[in-house]
Amino acid sequence: MTLIELTIVVAVMGILMASAVPGYRSYTLRVHRTEAIRMLLQASMCQERLIASRGNYDTSLCQPVSAQQGYTLTYDPPNTQGQTYIAMAVPAGAQLADSCGSLLLDQSGVRSISAPGISVVKCWNAR
Repeated sequence: MTLIELTIVVAVMGILMASAVPGYRSYTLRVHRTEAIRMLLQASMCQERLIASRGNYDTSLCQPVSAQQGYTLTYDPPNTQGQTYIAMAVPAGAQLADSCGSLLLDQSGVRSISAPGISVVKCWNAR
């Protein structure tokens, strides 16, 4: 193998890596976002069971945990019993680079995000 051939191979590999790494990073952010959506839906189902059995929501209960630790679940208002709540999946660690920011779900099923100017549907469909 000559030096020119080696240079061409290295250049082609560099081009392939330059396009593959950002795509993989975007993919991992989306995968972790689906974990946050799972946590929010699980918390919502738990809260609905509480209101059906007790007559109110209790945000001190129903705290699902992310297996990948990319998100932390919090409630607004925290540690209270009442008729409303907002569950928030707050990004942590490497997931802070996700452009969607925090994912939010309220007691009536309304989905939202904390990042301005981005489609809620795009973020909640994990695309």
